[in-house]
This record gives sequence, C-alpha cells and structure tokens, in this order.
Amino acid sequence: MKVSHGFVHANGLRLHYLDYSGSGRPIICSHGVTGHAWVWAGVADALSHSGRVIATDLRGFGDSQWSANESYSTEDHVADLDAIVSSLGADEVDLVGSSWGGLVSIALAASRHGLVRRLALVDVAPSSQQPEDEVPPMAYDFADHGEVVAAERAANPNAPDDMIEIAALHGTRPGEGGRLYRKRDPLFLRRWPFRADDRWAELGSLDIPVLVVHAADSFIPEEVAARVAKETPHATLVEIERSGHVVPLENPSALAGALTTFLSH
Repeated sequence: MKVSHGFVHANGLRLHYLDYSGSGRPIICSHGVTGHAWVWAGVADALSHSGRVIATDLRGFGDSQWSANESYSTEDHVADLDAIVSSLGADEVDLVGSSWGGLVSIALAASRHGLVRRLALVDVAPSSQQPEDEVPPMAYDFADHGEVVAAERAANPNAPDDMIEIAALHGTRPGEGGRLYRKRDPLFLRRWPFRADDRWAELGSLDIPVLVVHAADSFIPEEVAARVAKETPHATLVEIERSGHVVPLENPSALAGALTTFLSH
C-alpha cells in the first residue's frame, strides 16, 4: 500500500495528513484524543477500494502543528478539517471519525450540507458527563521503544502486534535526554476539550446515511450507541467484537469490513 504525506496551511497552523491512496471520492478518517493518522493503517488498504483514503492528524497531534494559544475546541478541529477537505478539491466526501474525530465529523457534516455523502461514527459518545480536566493518567515520555510498545499494548489489549508497532513507532518522536515523547501537545495530559461537547441535536439534523459503530469492550455503554442510532434519522448500528474504544487499532479487520460494506453503496 502506497502512503504519502500531505500538508495544508490553514487557520494559522501547518496541518498534516496521510494519503493512503485509492481512487475516487475521498474518505476522510479522523482519530481520537489518544491517536494520530497512522492508527488507520490497518483499515486503509481495504477502504482504498471504495475511495481515496485520507487520514488526518488533528491540530496538536502527530505531525500537525500545536496551537500556541491552546485552541483545541471541536470547532477549531472542524475548521481544520474543512480546510483539508477544500484542499483536496472534491465536491463530495465520506467521513469516518473515531471518538473525538467522530464529534468533529458530526459537526462538519451538520454544517456543510451536500458536502458529506456518508458518515461513519466509530465508538462515539455525542456528550459527556465528565469535566474537561478529568483526564486519566498517561505516560508522556519513555526510555526506549520497548516502553512505548508496552504502553500501547496495555492500552489496546486486543490489537494485533503490527498495529501496536505502528502506533508506537509513529506516535512518538525523539526528544530531550534521549527519551521518546508522544507526538501530542502535553495539554492533553490535563485537559480533554471535547468533554464540553453536546452533539445530539446535530445528529438529529443529519439527512445522510450514518453508520454507528460500537466496540463490544468499550467504556461507552451499548445503550449510548443504541441511542445514537435511534436519534440519527438514517443510521445503522453495528457491534465490533474483540475491541476496546480505539477500534482502528484493536480490530482493524472487522472495522474495515463494516466500513467497506457501508461506503461501497
């Protein structure tokens, strides 16, 4: 599979994305608060038969620039995603969003009628009862690559070894003291801005086919996924077994199958 790097200069930042290749309508994949563009590597090959697969690094993550004034609201990410879509020159796209990337995708689809053909939400809760500063502890730097791999394995117990290696390799960078540092703004160690979101009304306004993906081992309750499907006019709900919250890492083959079926119509 051919992978190339793309950059867009927008909203005062340099934004990075991966072009996993494929032909036809762009399929724009967005990650969550612990991810980056490479988490989609395990599903990209299958999706490339349905369109051109583009995976974004949200601002503050991966190889996208950090925001100097800590502007990381979902609306900030929506403006960035809109800019990336515009740079591709496509009249119509499909969106696939995991966790926070799903909230970003909902907001873009709701605000840009006619742009989004189909929307897939991968283990997404449209609102949260937790405050922004209630963030679970997570290591930010590591002595060596083995420590990174161990951390990714602990966080994603179902993931195949090749995806753990990809997540570890592309999710960290060399830094001070010879250590490896996560490729994300350290702000996310103390604040998750998406916790302030409430996207239920936007879901109800969508007049496009929506795939609601729920991970069987996720912390997001099954009843939340069922409510998302019920309150979204043209939604289909699928359950992914043997997966926690970060489905592209934990069960990429099952997710690829569900997405390919959904996006091929």
